[in-house]
Amino acid sequence: MSPQVTFKSSEDKVPEAGALADSAGKPVPPAPRLSEAVADPYTPSHGSAPRELPQRPVGLEDLGPAAALRVTGPDREKWLQGMQSNDLAAAPVGGAVAGLFLGGKGRLVASGLLWRRPDEVIVTTDRERFDALKAHLDKLLIMEDCELEDVEGLRRLRWWPSSSAPRAPEQITGSWQPLGLELLLPEAEAQSLLESLRERPRPDQIEAWRIATGVPAWGAELSEETTPIEAGLDPVLSFAKGCYVGQEVVAMATYRGRVAWNLVRVEVEGEAPRPGLRIDPDRGAKGRVTSSTQVGARSPFLGWVHKELIVPGSRVKLEDGREATVLGLPYGSLPGAGVCA
Repeated sequence: MSPQVTFKSSEDKVPEAGALADSAGKPVPPAPRLSEAVADPYTPSHGSAPRELPQRPVGLEDLGPAAALRVTGPDREKWLQGMQSNDLAAAPVGGAVAGLFLGGKGRLVASGLLWRRPDEVIVTTDRERFDALKAHLDKLLIMEDCELEDVEGLRRLRWWPSSSAPRAPEQITGSWQPLGLELLLPEAEAQSLLESLRERPRPDQIEAWRIATGVPAWGAELSEETTPIEAGLDPVLSFAKGCYVGQEVVAMATYRGRVAWNLVRVEVEGEAPRPGLRIDPDRGAKGRVTSSTQVGARSPFLGWVHKELIVPGSRVKLEDGREATVLGLPYGSLPGAGVCA
C-alpha cells in the first residue's frame, strides 16, 4: 500500500485541508509532498548551535525494507491513541506522526512512525525493535475491534532536502521528521524513485549531522531504560489526547520535576571524546558521552548531565581532563517543568 491517497472517482475525495482536526481542535494540514520539499536552516529549539556545523547531507537515503505493522478495524485509531505518546489525530491522511511506545513504568519499548491511511494505520519502527514492539502491542490488544499484522513489500526512504525541491511525482507524500522527509512506499515505487533521484548522502555525513543537531538514536542515547523527558523527546508527547500506556509517569516527570539527568548537546575543543567517556565523573556513573563527531577544531557531542548543568553555557568536566560547554537540549526539545529550572 502506498502512503499517498488514490481516488476511485471524482466523488471519492479525502477531506480538504482543515477538515481534519487534532485532539486540541487545530486543523490538520495536508501531508507534505516530496516534490515541494526544501531545506530550512537549522535553528536549535533551545540554546545555541555548535560554532561550526558539519556538511549537511543531501539526497535520497535508502533505509531498507520497512519493519512494519498494519492496524485495521473500526477501533484502530482509538486503540493506537492509547498505545503511544503522540496524537494520531494530528497525522494527515497520507502522512505520519512520530510516537513513543512505552512500558508501564514510562520507559521506552520502541519509537516509530504511525502512517495514517483511509482504512488502516501502518506503524514502522527500527528493525532491531520490531519484535519487541510487536510483542508489546500483541499483549495489549484485548477487546478492541481491530487487528494487527505484519506488513511486507514496503520500503523506507528519507529525503535529505537541499535549497531546491526534487523532480519527483507529485502524489508522493511523507512526514517531516528531524532528519528529513520520511517516505514509506511499495517496493516497486521505491526502486523507481531511487533510480530517478540518484544523489545519496554519505553515512558519515548523516551521523555527523545527527549528532551536531542533537537527534537521539536507539542504541546510543536511547534504550529500554530511557524515559522520554530525560531524553528530550517532548516534541512527540501529546498532553491533549488523553491517556496512553506510560502516560502517568511522563506526566509526573513533566509537572513534578522528577528528572535528575538529561540528554544535552555539548561542544568541546579538540578531538571527539569517545562514547562512554564520563562527564562530571564526581557526580555519578550516569553522566557520559553517548555520541560524538569532530567538525574542524571542535567536537560536538551528545551526553547525559545532571539537571543542574543543562542550562546553555554551563561548563562540564570530562574524564579526560577537558572542560566542555553545554549548548542546550536535544533537537526540538524545550525547557519545562522537571526539565530545566
